[in-house]
Amino acid sequence: MKEEICKAFCDAIRIKEVPIGLAVSTSLRRSDGDAVGFYVVRNRAEPGLAHLEDDGTTVPYLQAAGVDFETQTREKAFTQILAEYGAHYDSDEAVIRTPELLERDLPRSAIGFATLLLRLSDFLLLSQDHVESAFKDDAKKRIRDAVGERAEISENEAVSDALSDAKPDLVIRAKGRDPVAVFLAQSQQRVNDAIFLQMTALLKPQEHLAVVALLESDNSIPAKLRQRASNWLAAVPVFRNDEDQAVRRVVREAIGSHATLH
Repeated sequence: MKEEICKAFCDAIRIKEVPIGLAVSTSLRRSDGDAVGFYVVRNRAEPGLAHLEDDGTTVPYLQAAGVDFETQTREKAFTQILAEYGAHYDSDEAVIRTPELLERDLPRSAIGFATLLLRLSDFLLLSQDHVESAFKDDAKKRIRDAVGERAEISENEAVSDALSDAKPDLVIRAKGRDPVAVFLAQSQQRVNDAIFLQMTALLKPQEHLAVVALLESDNSIPAKLRQRASNWLAAVPVFRNDEDQAVRRVVREAIGSHATLH
């Protein structure tokens, strides 16, 4: 059994001589179906040394698929994973590589490097499962930066005890103005929550507020719901591809028509 398992692993690996050293292809697959592969790059100046590097498509592929490595959470996770396997990312060449290693240490390091490349492909799952979280983090930061000290901002809290059935993502309270409840909406449900909060407030004369649904993208919700939201809410701006103007619209609602981004 041991020999068969070892043979199965070895047979799945393809190694080819190339001008820079060796091209290694494994049986591991990325989510797009391509095999996880890498190069062993020999050090011409110092024989006996070599390093491992990918083909320069790993990170660009993830970025093209929607993974934003500039958000604080993903940047930290990316850096930690690279450090765990002793690798680093060359942003100029878009290449992931290891330091120079003794050639006798390469086989063990190669296993770890292949594992690293496979683990990085999991960022696609994080992107698909947590796009909403990334959008919210980005939008909250931009809104907080734009508002600065001109208003108080609370997160995930009810506007008041009388309006506790639908909690907005942000409540902006500027002196002398009605509070603004901001729903960061990537789904129909959050837009419906925003409309529900506005309708509830209208039934309670003592509750004065404006409600904004900040859509993540232009196609976040169906056209019919968007029309309904536009008729009920103070504003329904779209964030992606026009972030500054979308944030200005939120800030203008909260602070006034002369509000500008800081």
